[in-house]
Amino acid sequence: MPHEVIEEYVTMSSSTAVPTNLSGEEQGAVVGRVFRRILPLVFPIFILSYLDRVNLGYAQLGMGAELGITAAGYGLASAVFFISYFFFEVPSNMLAQRFGSRAWLTRIMISWGVITVFTGFVTNEHMLYVARFLLGVAEAGFLPAMVLYLTQWFRARDRAQAMAWLFLAHPIAFLLGGVIGGLILDHVHWLGLSPWQWVFILTGVPSVLFGFVTWKKLPESPASARWLSDRERRWLVRELDEEGGPSAEPGLRAQLTALLNGRVLYLSIALLTFGIGFYGFNLFVPLILKQINPDFSATNIGMAAIAPYACAAVATLLLPKWANSPKRSLIAVTILSFALALGLTGVIAFRHQPGLALVALTLAAIGSFAFLPLFWAMTTTTLSKTHAIVGVAVINSMANLGGFIGPYLVGKGTSGSTVTSGLLIPVISCVVCTVLLLFWKKLLPSGPSFST
Repeated sequence: MPHEVIEEYVTMSSSTAVPTNLSGEEQGAVVGRVFRRILPLVFPIFILSYLDRVNLGYAQLGMGAELGITAAGYGLASAVFFISYFFFEVPSNMLAQRFGSRAWLTRIMISWGVITVFTGFVTNEHMLYVARFLLGVAEAGFLPAMVLYLTQWFRARDRAQAMAWLFLAHPIAFLLGGVIGGLILDHVHWLGLSPWQWVFILTGVPSVLFGFVTWKKLPESPASARWLSDRERRWLVRELDEEGGPSAEPGLRAQLTALLNGRVLYLSIALLTFGIGFYGFNLFVPLILKQINPDFSATNIGMAAIAPYACAAVATLLLPKWANSPKRSLIAVTILSFALALGLTGVIAFRHQPGLALVALTLAAIGSFAFLPLFWAMTTTTLSKTHAIVGVAVINSMANLGGFIGPYLVGKGTSGSTVTSGLLIPVISCVVCTVLLLFWKKLLPSGPSFST
């Protein structure tokens, strides 16, 4: 959370001797207005961030043959992105605190869009590795900055639903990436460039343009929201301040204590194991569908991916309505982690039976996408404000380390064109994640308390 925002919290919370109270109806109106004003801005940003990850999977369907990139090479190219993301995540999130969410998100979007366009002009495998590494540097810190940004606007009771709308962008991006990527590969042959090049160009340019929209429209915090009255702003800031644990200490040393916090470390390991499964599966979906039905064109593959991602989108929205407390969120993420493992097992077992394989793929998609909003809602109610600044970045950086390990091992485990043979690693990893989540309350019985 930016230092300036922390000061605004303190100032607005203490500037009046008598706290401003709102009726239940007024509170509901304020929360509804925050949903309507904030989520329509952050939702497309999140979609664009994942389009710039998904596009490689579909571009590979044409790029692989033209540049001679194998499944193993594609797996490494996917993984390199997460190595740079891993190393630059924490520094990026601390710079976001220094410069503010709006400025830093604008910088991230414009830089990743430019690099995505550049990726469309690589001429060999090594240039692709460099482009993917730079994309990770550019995008590092994006997710934790977004998560922390939402904690500045939504109370714990509203956060799971807000996170659900944010992470709904995940399956939507994969769905759109499949349809758009497939159509571009089959129908776009402009200006003498290959269709796979246009996949990168046409998914990179919108990110640059929306970066300027972010700078113009995204409010920094409730204190700067002109669409809230002074009374409403004071109420919202006080609500967030009172439920968030001790106030954040802006000092670097205090923030870095999160690196030694037991909750941060445990959740980091849990999300690392989940990340291996999530990215090891999702970044290979186009190749998995191609293997399930070798007669599929690029457009057919994109269309076949609609059903799994659409079901995942529905689950992502509906589950938080039930899992509206840390305890229920924990139950849900444990089940969803196991569902991902079970679905991937089904994909391996039924790889020669397209109908059953698609059902298993749908179960895996539900498990992978519906998990994340509930996990982050649970996590942000567990950490103090001081630890959240670095802790969220540390936890997410471990997930991105899983983003390196998962695709790399799936690519290495691929036997010829048999991609599903490499999915055993994500299955094992998700089982480990499930076990870790089962023991979360037993190892840390104090629940969502705060310690600085």
